[in-house]
Amino acid sequence: MIKFFRKIRQKMLAENKFSKYLIYAIGEIVLVVIGILLALQINSWNQQQNDDKKEFQLLTSLKSEFQNNLNTLNESIEINKKVSRSCTKLTQLIRADSINKVPNNVDQLLVNIGGISSFDARTGISSEIVNSGKLNILKNKDLRERLGNWLTLIGDSQEDLLFRSDNYTMNLMPFLMKRFPLANGDLTKKLEHDKKNYLKTYKVKSPFEYNLAKEDLMEFENQVWHHKHNHDYVVINELNMKDFIVSTIEMIEEELRKKQRV
Repeated sequence: MIKFFRKIRQKMLAENKFSKYLIYAIGEIVLVVIGILLALQINSWNQQQNDDKKEFQLLTSLKSEFQNNLNTLNESIEINKKVSRSCTKLTQLIRADSINKVPNNVDQLLVNIGGISSFDARTGISSEIVNSGKLNILKNKDLRERLGNWLTLIGDSQEDLLFRSDNYTMNLMPFLMKRFPLANGDLTKKLEHDKKNYLKTYKVKSPFEYNLAKEDLMEFENQVWHHKHNHDYVVINELNMKDFIVSTIEMIEEELRKKQRV
């Protein structure tokens, strides 16, 4: 093709047809420019197709990760709500001075208030997108900001988990161990994820009994209240995270629907 155009130019120059040669040269330049623009457009289109494909893959992976987190979080919320209810029931027994009257109920409630759950979020995909420069692949600005906020939200919740754990281990448990035969709690213990009954618990009650003095009741109530107080922060954090996850999944699904409409 180049040789063909060259021969035409040479023929025009030989015939001294300069004006026609000039028009032809300009036309040839225009054709070259058009060719370049078309090549750039095709390259840009190919790049856009690749970016769209990468974005679709990231969105699909993100949705799966957030959905898994939502399922895990729902389980944790239910477990922790049970802890809150048990703290309330135990407080009612303390205030009614009924602790010594219903030892079996107390044994069960003491097991329940120790059955705390800590939500362990999966952040592999989110962290990779934020930290590896893939964030710009996502076109939705709000979604990009959400991923950064999500990692921050998880980090902030760790402080309340630590407070709850430290208080339970360092304050409530030492109090209980001096006043209650905690081994009796094993008679009522059944872990939901122990499907095949691997856990072996005591079958005989402890020979020790508890008889709390009046001065112990107020401290017992304070210990349970403080545990519930710290625990409530964890529950609130989990409920807020649930709202965040649900709205994020909705945003991701909307982006996926846009991709499918194109």
